[in-house]
Amino acid sequence: MKKEIKKQNKWIDATRITGCLVLFFLLTVPAFGQQQKVDSSRYFNPLTDNIVKRLPPLSVLIDSAAYNSPDMHYQELKAQYYYYEQLSAQRAWLEHLSLNLDLNLGKWNFWDRDEITKRDRYYRSESIRDNYAVGFYIRFPLASIFDRRNRINKQKKWIEIALTQREINRRFLAKEVIDHYNNLVQYQNYIRIYNEYQNFTMMQMRMAQNEFMNGEISTAEYTRLKEIQTRGAINYQQAIAEFNKEYQLLEVTTGMKFNLINILR
Repeated sequence: MKKEIKKQNKWIDATRITGCLVLFFLLTVPAFGQQQKVDSSRYFNPLTDNIVKRLPPLSVLIDSAAYNSPDMHYQELKAQYYYYEQLSAQRAWLEHLSLNLDLNLGKWNFWDRDEITKRDRYYRSESIRDNYAVGFYIRFPLASIFDRRNRINKQKKWIEIALTQREINRRFLAKEVIDHYNNLVQYQNYIRIYNEYQNFTMMQMRMAQNEFMNGEISTAEYTRLKEIQTRGAINYQQAIAEFNKEYQLLEVTTGMKFNLINILR
């Protein structure tokens, strides 16, 4: 009886352990698979994928660069500042107009001398008075009259200068985005070309190594083929490095994160 109970308990424990493992597998594997699916969409292989299809259109990149450019924002702020300066120049004539209002309330005590009898006698008197005065004056210098339009026009020109500089910055920024974009496409083509060339030179080196071991080629010929293979490998790595650099520069210039994971880093 005790043996049967022990066997039953062992079977129950094994069943519990198996159930826990199955439950853990069901809970973790789908999540892991889903995570892998999400991350795999970010992977980018320059040898098989096309960078043009993984990036936004060029017009969107240019608009994003202009929107996120601090130079463009700086010129817009300058244009707004000069606009307020223009308003101040238009209202400067108000500085030559003045309106004054004075109001006095109080109690005054006076000592008056007796001027009738010519005696040194003084009389104290007290009065409560309120005084007010209103004044208005206009004072226009000749420069304010004849130079007013010129000052307003100068502020308008400053606005035009700021807006023109903003357009210059926008075109320069568009050119920079186009350069990075085209360089990115160009270096991807270089990666594919150098990859094929590297595969060819590696196959050639394996054949040359066998021929060198068999004494079919000289040391000078083997060295020459090795230099060709090494130069191809260097060009391949340089193309990958330039591709990654242009990718990062395009992100900085446009202010966007493409979130592509380059497999050939």
